[in-house]
Amino acid sequence: MKKKLIQYCLIGVTLLTGCNRPEKIQPQRKDIVDAVFASGSIITDDQYSVTSQSEGYLINFLVNEGDTVNKDQALFHIYDDAQKVQLESATANYQNALDNVGSNSAILQQLYAQRNQLKNKLVNDSLNFIRYSNLVKSSAVSKSDYDKSKLAFDNSRHELLAMDNLIRDTKKNLELELIKSKANLVSQQSSSSYYTLNSKKNGVILQIFKTNGELVKRGETLAEIGSGDFIIKLFISEDDINRIYTGQEVYVELNTEKNKGYKATISKIYPSFDSKEQSFIAEARFVEPVTNLKSGTQLQANIVIRQKERALVIPTNYLLSHDNVIINNKKEKVKVQVGIRTTEWAEIISGLNETTTIVRPN
Repeated sequence: MKKKLIQYCLIGVTLLTGCNRPEKIQPQRKDIVDAVFASGSIITDDQYSVTSQSEGYLINFLVNEGDTVNKDQALFHIYDDAQKVQLESATANYQNALDNVGSNSAILQQLYAQRNQLKNKLVNDSLNFIRYSNLVKSSAVSKSDYDKSKLAFDNSRHELLAMDNLIRDTKKNLELELIKSKANLVSQQSSSSYYTLNSKKNGVILQIFKTNGELVKRGETLAEIGSGDFIIKLFISEDDINRIYTGQEVYVELNTEKNKGYKATISKIYPSFDSKEQSFIAEARFVEPVTNLKSGTQLQANIVIRQKERALVIPTNYLLSHDNVIINNKKEKVKVQVGIRTTEWAEIISGLNETTTIVRPN
């Protein structure tokens, strides 16, 4: 029994010793790629949101999801009683103001009639004043009668002048009222146009977010419209954005086609951080046409930063801090120069060769 116990102990020691034995390898040649991972989705080149600029009830759907639409085509109608009344009132006020400045304006016709009366009165008073002026010289009329004729003549002149000023001011006021009423009508017409939502460009209805009869508030999105080519929208972390440049190769895997890759290139990098997505955003375009693409498809991508064929590499977990490795035959640390580094492999530029044996650190 004692002998067996000793044997078991020896076996245990052997196993423990074997577990702690350093693992040795030699550098090998492999193709290595340094890449940045990014998630993303498929969007269209000119995708945009149809947003309401008014408030009311959605009363009419003129399109459905998947429909092709043209620029300026009506998409939705929003109903609002108050706006309809305001537009009718603005239209009536503008027409009334337009009539008031026209040749048949009732207001101006009345003033013109009064002016004609004053003009006729002035003519009579003028003739009477001239007659009395001649008579007073021969003492045919009294000085007081002459003064009365002169006063009547002066009053008629002032009344006609005042009437001319009144007509001029009335015209200005009526023209000003016309301008104001027209501005109000244009404003109401513009506001009314907000209740009919049109397409800004040719495209396809990707998604509708509202139902018929639902209350729509100002600023709410009713639908998404896609227009143009399909492109790749990528979300890139703050740590990696400075490594991304236009023209870099991208390998894309769509969630709708697992284990199948597509090649693309970076076409655009947005200059600012997107606080909503909490990442930087870049766009990429497929190198070759891809069939059955659908807007909104989720994807994963690897953006190639640099790559090298048949590079001398070692597993990354064989590296110590400060890029040192342990040489087996010398049992000492050696400094190496590392090139491309991934989660699995590290390229060795100098410090090792293919015959060097290295030990993985414990």
